[in-house]
Amino acid sequence: MAVPDFMLFAVVSVVTVYLPLFLQVFGYTTTQIGLLLAVFNAAGIIIPLLVTPALSRTKRLAPVLLIIAAGMAAMPVPLFRWSGFAVTVFLLALYAAFYRSAIPVCDTMINSALDGHRERYGYVRVFGSIGFVVMSLILQHFIVLEKCTLSEMTAWMSIPAVLLAVTVLPFAGVKGSAREISAAHEEPQTGNFRETVASFGAGYFLVLFVIFMQYMGMVPANQFLSLYLKDSLKSNASGFMWALNAICEIPFMFLSGRFIRRYGALPLILVCTAAVSVRMSFYAFIPNLAGVVLGQMMHSLTFGLFYPACIMYCTQASHNSRSVVVSMTLFTVAGSLANVLGSSFGGWLIDASGYRVMFCVFGFMPLAGLAVYGAMRRKVR
Repeated sequence: MAVPDFMLFAVVSVVTVYLPLFLQVFGYTTTQIGLLLAVFNAAGIIIPLLVTPALSRTKRLAPVLLIIAAGMAAMPVPLFRWSGFAVTVFLLALYAAFYRSAIPVCDTMINSALDGHRERYGYVRVFGSIGFVVMSLILQHFIVLEKCTLSEMTAWMSIPAVLLAVTVLPFAGVKGSAREISAAHEEPQTGNFRETVASFGAGYFLVLFVIFMQYMGMVPANQFLSLYLKDSLKSNASGFMWALNAICEIPFMFLSGRFIRRYGALPLILVCTAAVSVRMSFYAFIPNLAGVVLGQMMHSLTFGLFYPACIMYCTQASHNSRSVVVSMTLFTVAGSLANVLGSSFGGWLIDASGYRVMFCVFGFMPLAGLAVYGAMRRKVR
């Protein structure tokens, strides 16, 4: 499964690095791009939730991943052929439904293939990061936005998805219960759901608020960095900068277990949240490529260490398998909601006041989250 994971994150690289730039070439303003990214993130939450019950009943996930790959390969064709903001919203939402479903399905296949050695998941997942880096560097070398045609945009988004489908074919016989998909995406049903949520206590939701504010603070780096490089710094180094981003996260992902055992998940969450404000200050007050390099290197803390600490905290806050599902669902919703709200607000803020103001405004959000935590932590348990 290392090869399919490699190709899947090659697809992720194209979307993450160049989709905002492709939308700009297509003629949309930064405000409109922000709204489109918000729709992309929102649809990527809602639509998979609707199809998860069907997926959870299948034991053969390779055909599911093939369908997803086919959808990701096909959708760029009408996306870059049919004009109109409303049409783009609709098509981008459909693309997001396939795109956001791909990673949990692939992860489930990996765990099923490992069968009894699931602790080795990280060894396979690293090939995904390598795929992201390699594809980012390929895009950096070959794409010239000023000369990029709609056909080329379609090809860059479709061909990696086709290759993903080809690499999945040998795994057509892999079976799995798809339980992990449900755990990652399925909203718990009624019944004991409210009781499970209440069992976490106010302290858990206070930390969840900090996590939400961390994700809000990261919106400029996650959603608008490529546009910042092109529009403000007049640089075409997006691919290289995103490759640096992924390279810096890898060692901290591997070492996260040691850090968590030594310092604990919650202290790491707080430190990594504060690191987001430092990262935004690099972008805001060093308005050149050196500032971007420094900011991208901070990804080691703001994601490479932060994300595993969040996963561990959510697990530790849970009392049983059902509460783990609820806890992870709430964590996913918090991050996704931050991306939805931040994308729409960030796009408008860029057009209204510029990139520096956006970096500063979003840089204060994690600090506000920490301030609320500091003021409330003694009052809640």
